[in-house]
Amino acid sequence: MSTVTTLSDFSVFRTLSRSTASLLRAAPLGEGLAISQWSRDGHENLGYDEPGHHTLSLYLRGGERSFRIGRDGLRGGAGKFCVLPSEHQSRWSMNGPVHFLHLYIAPQRLAREAVMRLDCEPRVLELRDRTYIHDDSLADVCRTLLGTDWDDPSQRLAASSAAETVLHHLLVQGVARKAAPPARGGLAPAVRRRLVDYVDAHLSEPLALDTLAAVAALSTYHFARMFHASFGEPPHAWVRARRLARAKALLASGAGDLARIAHACGFGNASHLARAFRQATGATCGQYRAAHGR
Repeated sequence: MSTVTTLSDFSVFRTLSRSTASLLRAAPLGEGLAISQWSRDGHENLGYDEPGHHTLSLYLRGGERSFRIGRDGLRGGAGKFCVLPSEHQSRWSMNGPVHFLHLYIAPQRLAREAVMRLDCEPRVLELRDRTYIHDDSLADVCRTLLGTDWDDPSQRLAASSAAETVLHHLLVQGVARKAAPPARGGLAPAVRRRLVDYVDAHLSEPLALDTLAAVAALSTYHFARMFHASFGEPPHAWVRARRLARAKALLASGAGDLARIAHACGFGNASHLARAFRQATGATCGQYRAAHGR
């Protein structure tokens, strides 16, 4: 996906631009994200056929006479959300005055968040198609979005941060899990050795998933799936185990105080190491050093 996202990249935005709806304001919010605010009056039928991106819609005012064709028993209204997945199909009868907010999300962006936030293979997740729901936590985030000036660079960060919160909410509350296809083969032996060598050489540094994926020359979500197939656990758990193994070796050798060992193993400070070590082993660092020290 291109690193530059424009509003015209999103087909729902293009459809509304050709309708009788009036665009009040709109802005891109980073890679794979954009936002728009609309108003309309009168009657019009609209349809979306597999738009190729996800859309979160919030009615701000009006819309009580509007409905989704085929789900006529559900009516719109202020404070009601719709979640429209990229592959959905829908027809809408828009009646009377209505003001609404749209957040457009590229599937690749949501997939990346699934890997980074949930350490989950995106292909096992399916965004649920939902019509006219209430969600107080989403409403709070959207109030932040509405309260920022999207054209003001000093406020764009606040809007982007709120949009990121929406992404996380959708991943936690708005997706269903499909049966995961079996991971075949895993990582090649040479790639596994390269990863082990890289991680061991950089344990004192922060290690991000996209960094390890680059070492393996794979996309992040494909890398996470293949890594689990090869090592039997997700990347973050495996790296944590390597950090603790390094800490054990340093404690046993008597090399340095706890703060120095914590830094060498990539823990933020001695307290962080102490907590992680006790949680993993059931013993304190001091107890381990006393029992295993040379």
